[in-house]
Amino acid sequence: MTDEDKMIERLTIHKNLIGWIIEELEAEGIEARRTTGNDSSGDVLIVNSEDVPRVKEIVRQIQKEYNP
Repeated sequence: MTDEDKMIERLTIHKNLIGWIIEELEAEGIEARRTTGNDSSGDVLIVNSEDVPRVKEIVRQIQKEYNP
């Protein structure tokens, strides 16, 4: 596997993970979008700032489930 193949694989996993997270948030009624331009604030934009505490809770639950 070339260095480029490894980079493509890593970015593909990252892209799919961000998409999955956005789907999970939307399933909870939270509007979220992908950021663009290598936004230093992160990869997911939470449209309603009032949802941020709930998003943090959901992310903690995901981390707990997948990183015991």
